[in-house]
Amino acid sequence: MTTEVVIRSFILSLVLLSASVVAAQSMSAKRQDSQPVLASHPDWPKADPTDVAGIEDVVYAFYSAISTPAGEKLNQTRLRSLFVPDGRIAVSVPPTPSRAADVVFFSVDEYAAKYGAETSTGFFDSNPANQIEIFGGMAHVYSTFESRGHLADPKPMASGIKSFELLRSGDRWYIVEVYWDWARPDNPIPARYLHDSSK
Repeated sequence: MTTEVVIRSFILSLVLLSASVVAAQSMSAKRQDSQPVLASHPDWPKADPTDVAGIEDVVYAFYSAISTPAGEKLNQTRLRSLFVPDGRIAVSVPPTPSRAADVVFFSVDEYAAKYGAETSTGFFDSNPANQIEIFGGMAHVYSTFESRGHLADPKPMASGIKSFELLRSGDRWYIVEVYWDWARPDNPIPARYLHDSSK
C-alpha cells in the first residue's frame, strides 16, 4: 500500500468519524429538546368536560366529531381537543393482489383537511362495542365501528375496528393515537369484538 493510499484512507476515516459524532450529537440534542406535549402546549384547545371524562366518553366523542351531516363540515376544534398535541390518526391501506398492506399517518389537522370538507353526502360512524384494557394512566380500546352515509341506513357501508391509545392526565382522557382497519371478506370482525368487554 502506497503512502498516498494510506493518507487517503486516514482522511476518509476521520471524515466518517466526524460525521458519526455530529449525527450522535444531533440525536442527543433532539432527545434533550423533547418536551412533554401537554405542558409545552398550554394553548391547546380545551375539550368539553363531558367529551373526555371517561374512556368511552372520549371514544364516542371521536366518532361524533368525525361524523357530519350532508352540507356540514367536520368540527376541527372539537376533534383537536380530544387529542394530545402531536396525536396521530393512522389509516390502514388494505392489501391487494399487487400490493402488500400499508398504513398512512395523519396529524389531526391533516385528517380534518383531507376528510372534513363540506360534502353533498353525509358520513356517520357508530360504535356498537368496545373492548377496554387499562394499565396505570394509559388505556387501550378495541372499538368496533360501523360507517353509514345516513343515520337511517339499515346496513353500514363499511365496518371494522378502531384501535385507540389513550392517556389519562388530570381529570380527563386524551387520545394519543387512533389506528383502524376495515372488515373484509377475508378479514371479518371476530365475535369477541361484537360486544363490550363488560359483557
